[in-house]
Amino acid sequence: MSDLLMACLAVTGRRGRLAWASDELLTAHGVREWTELPLWRTAKGTWAVDSTRARAAGLVCRPIAQTIADTWEWLTSGSVPVEHPRWDDHGIDPDKERGIVAELG
Repeated sequence: MSDLLMACLAVTGRRGRLAWASDELLTAHGVREWTELPLWRTAKGTWAVDSTRARAAGLVCRPIAQTIADTWEWLTSGSVPVEHPRWDDHGIDPDKERGIVAELG
């Protein structure tokens, strides 16, 4: 996650200070996994995926920074994500986020 977020800062030219919140803090604030905080899952083994067979079948992964750069270029060129019926279900409520950040200091 650190590599992903640092690449996002680098590619976009933005400045930011990353602050790591524990699962316990996020849970205490009622943050919903995946929908309010993308890619956050607490179940053990969620990300333990063996890609051996996929790679043997031809899967090639490119550097995350390249994917971020292409996505950023797409977004800044005026493109927009596809409409989705659950669009409003995603993302953390700003007040909830402020409370978490305040506790992190």
